[in-house]
Amino acid sequence: MKNVTITLDEDVLARARVEAAKQGKSLSRFVSETVEMKLGRKRSQADVVADVLKGPKWKLGGGPLPKRDEIYEERLRRHERPDLPAAGGRSLEGGDRDRMD
Repeated sequence: MKNVTITLDEDVLARARVEAAKQGKSLSRFVSETVEMKLGRKRSQADVVADVLKGPKWKLGGGPLPKRDEIYEERLRRHERPDLPAAGGRSLEGGDRDRMD
């Protein structure tokens, strides 16, 4: 950490000291954390990767992103053909269960 000399108006300094004392912090720590909040904390590479792996934070189309099963379910429905019999027209009832071509 580096030391920095700053110039503050007396009123601002007095208010900063009072606020630091209320929070149980030194004036130096209070100023440092206040500046950090304003600028944003530098994040580690691990934090950035964790955020990326959580997925997108935006909403497309105004709602949550679809789940994987929902995507494939829709694709399968699109290709359904009600005019075709299920399982190629054969049923595996009775003795046909043992014989699968």
